[in-house]
Amino acid sequence: MKNIKFLLLFLSILVSVFVSCSSGDETTIETQKSSALRIYLNEFKGVNNISGRSMSTDSNFCYEFVYPITLAYNNGTVVNVANETELIAILESETSELYINGIAFPFNLIAPGSTTPITISNESEFWSVINACEMDTYDDYIASGSCYSFVYPFSLLMSNNQTVTLNNDQDLLNLVAQQGNSDNYIVNLVYPFSVISNNTITQIDNEYEFAQLNNDCDDNNCNCPTDVNPVCVNVGGVIISFPNACLAECAGYTSSDFVNCN
Repeated sequence: MKNIKFLLLFLSILVSVFVSCSSGDETTIETQKSSALRIYLNEFKGVNNISGRSMSTDSNFCYEFVYPITLAYNNGTVVNVANETELIAILESETSELYINGIAFPFNLIAPGSTTPITISNESEFWSVINACEMDTYDDYIASGSCYSFVYPFSLLMSNNQTVTLNNDQDLLNLVAQQGNSDNYIVNLVYPFSVISNNTITQIDNEYEFAQLNNDCDDNNCNCPTDVNPVCVNVGGVIISFPNACLAECAGYTSSDFVNCN
């Protein structure tokens, strides 16, 4: 009888150990939504000429992932990326409905030719790398406006956790002027918002679509001054103001489309 009780106790302990080990194997890596990641990936696309996105050979892309890394899609699906080839394949298959927007911290980056990686533990540290490498950021996107105009009002998320709403061109220009003398920078926009491009009002629903919009602007290679001499156009009964004629023409309008801003 004692032998039977001992055997049952032994089996009970064995089952408990087995269950504990099985549970331990099912670890879940947590990912965090990262606006810095989208800026980094857009730069990566340019270096690797993904989806038509290309840049000159003097790119400021200065850090590369140390693999493996764990990324997440906007629908919550997590994917482990073993090498650069896999990352390129993932980015080539992105769409506005399904795109990468999260990463597991910490991860490592390394400069080309270096043997010493740096560890990125959080979003703030990731943004420090983005800014140090002088990648095109949301501040650059907002300041350039080379082939589209924003439909006001729209809002921006700042690095100090504040939300700034812009109601007109002057608000936009004031923000751009302030950014040059401030450590506070734009980390994202509040989606959705709309822009005027090629005589059409287009709604931008997420970071991926905004990056693609700006990539298209790069391809157009339209550079305009930042002076303020407003011109307006009538788009479907809505009067849209541009800071100057060059920006209006880059958006696809001609002087014959200009109307009275009042």
